[in-house]
Amino acid sequence: MRIWEYIKDKAGILIGYLLFIAIMLIAFRAMRTPGELTVIFLVLTVLLLVTVILTDYIKRRHFYNSLYAHMEQLDQKYLVMDTLEEPGFYEGKLVYEALYEINKSMTEHVKEYRQSVDDFKDFIEIWVHEIKLPIASLVLMCHNNQDKIPKKYEDQVNRLDAYADQVLYYVRAEHASKDYRFDSVRIKSVVNKVALKNKDMLLESDICLDVHDVDVSVTTDAKWLEFMINQIMSNSIKYMKPGEDRQIRIWTTKAGDDITLHIRDNGIGISAADLPRVCEKSFTGENGRRFAKSTGMGLYIVKGLCDQLGHHLTITSKENIGTDVAVTFGGNDYYLVDE
Repeated sequence: MRIWEYIKDKAGILIGYLLFIAIMLIAFRAMRTPGELTVIFLVLTVLLLVTVILTDYIKRRHFYNSLYAHMEQLDQKYLVMDTLEEPGFYEGKLVYEALYEINKSMTEHVKEYRQSVDDFKDFIEIWVHEIKLPIASLVLMCHNNQDKIPKKYEDQVNRLDAYADQVLYYVRAEHASKDYRFDSVRIKSVVNKVALKNKDMLLESDICLDVHDVDVSVTTDAKWLEFMINQIMSNSIKYMKPGEDRQIRIWTTKAGDDITLHIRDNGIGISAADLPRVCEKSFTGENGRRFAKSTGMGLYIVKGLCDQLGHHLTITSKENIGTDVAVTFGGNDYYLVDE
């Protein structure tokens, strides 16, 4: 709050004071008041005016500067009420009370909204669990009647199962920390599970899976790691370019206490323009326009899980050459696990 802006805002009152002083001086002159008394009156009146203006300005300046300073420092601006003291001037009290009522109303609406979102997520989670039962039955029926049911039907059922899993993990991802169970996990075991889950797609797509140097342990949650690897491998299969030498390589490297899991394919790759945005929610980019199967959710969920689990996700790619997705697991200083 600048002094000149304050004076400009109070221009009407100041002009009134000056007119009052001018009228009094004219009156003193008409009454032939001694010059010494006129000077004393003038000095006292000006001092009183300056004192009132400065006192009022300082009170307002302290409150409004505090308000804006706290707003600048807060990411969540609505919390500013918790940082303010009630001002001692009337206009400030009105502003303070208005902000309090606004904050109270907003808090109530946010609470209702969060409750609505939580209820919806609970419904979706229950629905996914329910829908997975008939999907599992369909998978079993296809497996037991392979001579009667074409392979393409089983593939579509498996896709439904994968999408149902993606919905379930997305709904849980925001509050996934409640479901984390950190332990020493063998990457080889998790990769084998994912490979087994995707074996039909790998064979049908004639993709060679080259896995080596993965017999290492990392500190993570096995279930969520399996989901992330499955998402990455599904993307590699989905965006594999036509050709004879179709390959997905999986291996680990070690640097100090850090272990990095690499999943590299020789698929269509990602354009340089799209690469920085591939982990954004619902971003499909150029490949999404070329392939109707793209949802833009897989890597978004993977990135969010890596952040929550304390892992680091790195994606490098060259168009028409391939993509390397690397997940780096830090040492046990992030989450201590008893051996």
